[in-house]
Amino acid sequence: MPILEVKNLKKSFGGNQVFSDINISVNENQIYGIIGTNGAGKTTLFNIICGVFGPDSGQVIYKGQNILGKKPWELARMGIGRCFQTVMPFKSMTPYENARVARANAGKHSPGKELFTLDEIMELTDLKDKQNIPTQDLSLPDKKNVEIARALACNPDIVLFDEVSCGLSGEEIQARMALMKKLAAAGITVIVIEHIMVFIKEICDRVAVLHSGIVIAEGTPHDVSQNKHVIEAYLGGKEQ
Repeated sequence: MPILEVKNLKKSFGGNQVFSDINISVNENQIYGIIGTNGAGKTTLFNIICGVFGPDSGQVIYKGQNILGKKPWELARMGIGRCFQTVMPFKSMTPYENARVARANAGKHSPGKELFTLDEIMELTDLKDKQNIPTQDLSLPDKKNVEIARALACNPDIVLFDEVSCGLSGEEIQARMALMKKLAAAGITVIVIEHIMVFIKEICDRVAVLHSGIVIAEGTPHDVSQNKHVIEAYLGGKEQ
């Protein structure tokens, strides 16, 4: 059953068309990947889903409800979480304090529901041993983990990850993939923008490829990687 549907989405900025007709459907508990060249509109799509700005036309349906026009904090309280490519934690606060503030401010979109306690979130994000250190003193990978911890503290049903593996080592990327698998197993739907094809192939149930304002392919990672339009537009003419 779809938890999130994007229907006939169109968006332009100052006459520059970003989307001409975007349609995707994400089922509950899926790990859904979104790939595309730089400028394909991947982050713009996330911004529309999360209420940062609206489209020119189209719909974003979450749990059967059109959510266009709702503010980001309203969507967070409805269960839509987001992790940004550029981390934005409260630098003077510790990881635990960041997560605690996020939980307090987001409110409970589902009364009584706490999928993870704050202590469990610290464990999941590999921050247990660093949970009392000011975030400004942490490494970039740990700051990215704080960003994830804040999203999880809001008790989301779906989390949007925007290139969270950027700047990470191979070992750290493996840890990030393992975390996303744990989230899906726990009942959280994951949507991830990513450039690393190994990442996409290993964890995603389905993938959408954005190019020139449309979805040129959608399916399993294997099927998408063999699609001739994807090979020409995104993979540089080489089969993966």
